[in-house]
Amino acid sequence: MPFFKHLDDLSDITDITFNDRKRLGPMDKVSQRIMRGKSTFTSVEKEMMAAYVSGLNACSFCFGSHKIVAQQFGANPKIIEKLIDNIETAPVENKLKPIFKYLKKLTLSPSEIVQRDVDLVLIAGWFEDDLYDAILIGCLFNFYNRLLDGHGVRGNKAIYQFGGQHLHKKGYSVPWFIGLIKNQIKKSNLKKIKTFNK
Repeated sequence: MPFFKHLDDLSDITDITFNDRKRLGPMDKVSQRIMRGKSTFTSVEKEMMAAYVSGLNACSFCFGSHKIVAQQFGANPKIIEKLIDNIETAPVENKLKPIFKYLKKLTLSPSEIVQRDVDLVLIAGWFEDDLYDAILIGCLFNFYNRLLDGHGVRGNKAIYQFGGQHLHKKGYSVPWFIGLIKNQIKKSNLKKIKTFNK
């Protein structure tokens, strides 16, 4: 059960961000630009990174949701779990492994990052701009993981499925007028979530 009175077991991240649009509203555009903006990384790779960071943090909401988004883009969700278990033996391109190692260190022990970690990414064939993109994804999801877990929002499989499909189709941007019709949207979404629970 979430820790705040305005939240319940069916709450998602929008129930947090819409409670403080003045400060958190800009995160929608930031997320869209980071996760769907121009990049060497594909959308599936970005979503795998999002799920990976969230899995390292044991953030059930973001891990569950972004594993679904990655799957919608064509990823095998078991690969994300294998990455969390062991990057070296995970069935991903060798070129991507230094990126995931960097994200792991950035998430679990950021003060221990050294030049050698950067060099390994560059030696693998990436550029500084690529590493910058990966860092932005890591930072974004460390923020969201703390935001959700700090509020006690855990979600469930139906919510992950619904949210994952929404992010795959519509991305991260939220039109300005959504706040005005949030309650109607929530009622509509609850009906859809119930269909996933069947």
